[in-house]
Amino acid sequence: MLWMQKLRLRVFALLAALAILVFGVVSVFAIPVLPAVGVAIGIAVTMVNSMTARLSHMTCTGCGQDIAQLPAGTHGIACDKCGTINHPFNTGEPYYAFDLSDEDENDARNA
Repeated sequence: MLWMQKLRLRVFALLAALAILVFGVVSVFAIPVLPAVGVAIGIAVTMVNSMTARLSHMTCTGCGQDIAQLPAGTHGIACDKCGTINHPFNTGEPYYAFDLSDEDENDARNA
């Protein structure tokens, strides 16, 4: 299972468990629903933020390794650890590593 899929599964499990916990606490202790839901939302936001903190950096979707310093190839960045090809999003730079002007010069010479 890929690292990104594991992360999604953990976030879903956290939110499902938190919803069941809030329902149980409200029904057992007969406390008002709104404060319990407010606390649950605060906990959920904090936990999801801490679980997804590595997504602000360029990480491999297969294993979670930092790939920010690896060179980009034609199809993306290949992870050194697991070999997954990753699309370098949020960089603002093109992800191809070839220069089209060389091909244009070769075509002009052959014509």
